[in-house]
Amino acid sequence: MKRRRFGAAALIILSLQLALAGCSQSSSQNSVVKNNGGTQTTQLIPGSNTKDYQSLRPLSNDQMRGYINYGVNNRVDVDQLELGLMDMSKSVFSPDQYVFQSGQYLTGNDINGMLYRQGQERNKTNSTPPGLNPPLGPGQTALQQAQSSPKYLNYVLEQDYLKKSGNGKYVLGGVSIAVSLNSVYTDQIMDQNQNINPIQEQLNPATVKTWGENVAPKILQRVRSVKGLSQVPIFLTLYMTAAPDSLIPGDYFAKAMVPAGSTTIDKWTQVDDQHVLFPSNAASGQYKADLAKFNTFKNDVQQYYPDFVGVIGKGFYQNQTLTDLTLNINIRFMDETEVIGFANYVASIVNNGFGFGREVPIHVYITSGDVQEALIDRTPTMDTAYVHVFQH
Repeated sequence: MKRRRFGAAALIILSLQLALAGCSQSSSQNSVVKNNGGTQTTQLIPGSNTKDYQSLRPLSNDQMRGYINYGVNNRVDVDQLELGLMDMSKSVFSPDQYVFQSGQYLTGNDINGMLYRQGQERNKTNSTPPGLNPPLGPGQTALQQAQSSPKYLNYVLEQDYLKKSGNGKYVLGGVSIAVSLNSVYTDQIMDQNQNINPIQEQLNPATVKTWGENVAPKILQRVRSVKGLSQVPIFLTLYMTAAPDSLIPGDYFAKAMVPAGSTTIDKWTQVDDQHVLFPSNAASGQYKADLAKFNTFKNDVQQYYPDFVGVIGKGFYQNQTLTDLTLNINIRFMDETEVIGFANYVASIVNNGFGFGREVPIHVYITSGDVQEALIDRTPTMDTAYVHVFQH
């Protein structure tokens, strides 16, 4: 199954924004059955095409909106967690039968309760379940104790998938859960003198993955204990975030389908997804042929424009096959005619002299500083690339 990734994330987000902006004309009001048995009025927003979910948007305030940013430090990881989970969910909750709604069952307290370290739960009572992150380790100071026992879990993302019932109301048909894990442990520890000590420690990927698979059954038990989630099918996934300053996101690495009412994970299916930056050590080590194609494109751009600043590529691989490529070009322009000329030149490379096959979707973003100047997009169904120059 081919899934769109961060290369198209800006286009997907823009499409969602346009859909929301025009929802008064293209959406309809519907009722959703809540976990307390009551109903909630929502807007049904159409998908951009038949392969995408229609979305239910609550008219009342969404308590968890933006909450993910408290746990995940990198914007590209936030996008990948959300959009990647939605794409993976299509294999178990078909867009033909289900509509999407952001998670409405897990509360902030539920999520925080899982993210706390064991023994450091706030407002703990006898009925409070323990935190799922490891307890503090050995050490003479708080910093040493934290460093000797890093946190692995940074967020638990919920997405709801609903079906229309016989009475016309939407009811919960399934839930997707992403367990988000650190590849780098970052923290700020206050010492006895009230000084803040930052931590940024690279973690062993194999250790993190094993820990994630071991803690997932406990997360499943927590999810099942939430009212309304005890009997629905649950699609459970494991994700490892990238470093906080990474230009590319992390990846999903395992998934499991938990049948309705079950509280156990029968088996994990490994997910072979990889985001690769061009140029990088990962590209030169695993994908030399694609790196050579990228360098050819980069050289063509440099030959055309003397004020060339930089170009990077972001590739998404599934089972070692490139399925999506984004190219970011940053150039200093003098006027609008230069932007138009350069955008058309890059489009001609993509159309005619490009090393990457037409089966690979290509997204080229041309910027000047922080200003978006032009977009070039080529999908497998296009005869020629789409070019758009932004007006400022």
